[in-house]
Amino acid sequence: MFEAFLKQHDEVAWMRAVESLLSDTHEVDRTATRIWFHFFPLALADAIAEIPDRAQLELALRLNGAYRLADQVDTSHVFLYGHRYWPQVKAAILKRTESAGAPASLDLAAVIRETAASAGGDPSLLLGITAIGLMTLQQVGLSAFRSSPGSIRPSANLLAKSPAQIVDARQRNDSQGIAGLWRGIRSQYTVTYDEGRRDARFRVINQQHITTASAEAGDPASPGPRTCMAGPIPVECRTASCGTCWVGVLAGSERLSDVEPMEAKRMKEFGYINTADPKPLIRLACAAMAGGNVSLVIPPWNGFLGVRRGFREAFTSPQKR
Repeated sequence: MFEAFLKQHDEVAWMRAVESLLSDTHEVDRTATRIWFHFFPLALADAIAEIPDRAQLELALRLNGAYRLADQVDTSHVFLYGHRYWPQVKAAILKRTESAGAPASLDLAAVIRETAASAGGDPSLLLGITAIGLMTLQQVGLSAFRSSPGSIRPSANLLAKSPAQIVDARQRNDSQGIAGLWRGIRSQYTVTYDEGRRDARFRVINQQHITTASAEAGDPASPGPRTCMAGPIPVECRTASCGTCWVGVLAGSERLSDVEPMEAKRMKEFGYINTADPKPLIRLACAAMAGGNVSLVIPPWNGFLGVRRGFREAFTSPQKR
């Protein structure tokens, strides 16, 4: 019964519910929650269901990497602070599925709130991970959801910090120092691509494209299942043509260059985001230039999900409907 309730909600309904909860979600996970819903959209799960032949699906949508949410039920949300509460949130969701009858409320946002409250703890830190857990249940089904271990993989780097400390760190910008300004040295900033690792960062020159700085970092190791041409951010073309270098901007979106028409057009075609926001939370790293510190999240897959009919309309920003 509870699964049937969830399945009544489409992409637009979910996005509206999540947006309505953001004001009560702690700032540490406010943007991270929205990024997750772009990384694992319902349209991708629908495509997987429509084309069960994995080889055919990957060919049709040019999918590359770990795109199946069912294979990463416990790990898709490691970049959220709320990931540390996953065991109790998962348990609360499973308990909800075992309840007889329909939910007390038929409002999706209200159900997310009630489930988060039943998990115990600070609601502001549980709303985001609970919304993600419920969407995961809808996409992968109860059997796959229940069979995952329910374990967590928080890093010591994040465990040692409070939500306020993480938010504060994201807001800081590297100081150039009086000596640097006096000598006219070109400003350099820090791009962090995994807050859980102290070494997951590289330097970027002011107004340099992120993929260029990533390549110059010289780290050949990819943080995910996709291969990299150079540096930690996956990239193939550097002309906004392949969609490989898409990233979620966890913090510092205001320090990136505005989206140019070509980048906006291509992101719609890839199915990553459809928005008129000049500084959105999803970017193509090859087209975005940094003018300050930025914290990124690298998705585990890329492809051309936008070719599915109706996907672009489903991903239109709720505020513009």
